[in-house]
Amino acid sequence: MNVALTGVLTYLALGVVGLLGRGRLCAALAILAGLAALAAWAPGFPERVMGGLPWGVPVAGDTLALAFWALILFVHAAVLWHERHRTGAFHPLLTLLMGTCLGTVFSRDLFNLYVALELASLLSFLLAGYEGKARAVWASLQYLVLATVGMTLYLFGLGLVYGKLGTLSISEIAVRSPDLSDPALAVGVGLLLAGAAVKGGLFLFGLWLPPAHGYAPTGVSAVLSGVVVKMGAVALARLSEAFPVGPVLVALGILTGFGGLLYALWEQDIKVFLAFHTVSQLGYLLIGFGLGGPAALGAILYAVAHGLFKGLLFLAAGTGIEGMGVRSIPALAGHLSLPVVLGLGVGTWAIVGLPPLAGFAAKGALAAGVPSAAKWVLFALGVGTAASFSKLIPLLRPAGRQGGLGGMGLLMGAVVGFGLWGLAEFSGLMTPGAWGEAFLGAGAGYVLYLAVRRFHPRLPRFTLDRAAVATLLGAVGLALGVLLA
Repeated sequence: MNVALTGVLTYLALGVVGLLGRGRLCAALAILAGLAALAAWAPGFPERVMGGLPWGVPVAGDTLALAFWALILFVHAAVLWHERHRTGAFHPLLTLLMGTCLGTVFSRDLFNLYVALELASLLSFLLAGYEGKARAVWASLQYLVLATVGMTLYLFGLGLVYGKLGTLSISEIAVRSPDLSDPALAVGVGLLLAGAAVKGGLFLFGLWLPPAHGYAPTGVSAVLSGVVVKMGAVALARLSEAFPVGPVLVALGILTGFGGLLYALWEQDIKVFLAFHTVSQLGYLLIGFGLGGPAALGAILYAVAHGLFKGLLFLAAGTGIEGMGVRSIPALAGHLSLPVVLGLGVGTWAIVGLPPLAGFAAKGALAAGVPSAAKWVLFALGVGTAASFSKLIPLLRPAGRQGGLGGMGLLMGAVVGFGLWGLAEFSGLMTPGAWGEAFLGAGAGYVLYLAVRRFHPRLPRFTLDRAAVATLLGAVGLALGVLLA
């Protein structure tokens, strides 16, 4: 435990030092310190109380923490290399954000999770609007406002839960198996779920996500979608360990998965399109965490795989936008360099779930741990993903070879390596049936795309006030759902 916490503190300290100068060097040293700490505490450590009883914070190095540490360090390294030209406070702020995420995944205390999520929200706000562009600044302000609403709901939930149970330790609460028929406790848990859902960018709760991720600087978009947004999913996973809210998470996962897809199908701004898909892909995680058991392990693997290929897609899309000066998918077709096309191609192949890449391995691991009804839901989500990504096919014709891969090369290697590891680890993925199902889903998605591409529905766009109202109504719905579940 001490080595792991030292790694987090070193990361944060180097982020602060980087604000005084040499931010890129401090970021590189932080990554090395994080890797050394990870090697020392892997494969994990049992729950212990940091600071001692009675007011200490319980922490544990479980499978979820181990997987996310590896993801955070790798994505940070890729973004550091890709954005190595940036100076000023960019890399120190990014280092502080990554250090906060490293500490978040250890926490086994509901209040400590609140503090970590609040700090991550503030740092994300600063980074999303870092370039000072009007749309990015407005998107980051909306993010800050809605995140504040969500964390306020979470804080009220903490008060109700503590008032009823007298503890905020996740493990202690789990041992007690609290009865959620108590209205006050059910409302408290519902507010906790709502706050984490806002931070996690779930559909109707996280309507800040598409513009904030879509208009942020390239490297920030990759980090927000690849890593930071999953801290909300981590909080939801911890809540499912403490309270019997699995069915609620599954319902949220289905709503989030298909809600994000509905908007992604017709979105033409490439980065906003990818951001809507971040919303949709969170549905896989919630379904896995809600079902628990082997499905939860599959959700953890999918979180890692998604972090890798979504980071790759955002780096490639952002590089293409910077080179062309346009954001529309049709306008980018036929004008992208070979490195960008490779990044988009590998990322698309992976997110669609085709073998032998990371998406196929992670989806296979997740599907192996869920009941048959959930398998059909996952398959339908896969078809929708393939349909929406079919619009990127015209972009996969390179116009030249200019430029290098940068951080995209690291992420492409990781996407391939993760997929090959999955094929070796899970024997069921090497069967003709598994490969056939993957290609069948991709083919069905392309047919769906051909059927709907000429339609242009006017989907509602949520302004800040509507998003806030949706968040509050969603909190009420979650409280009722917990009470009735």
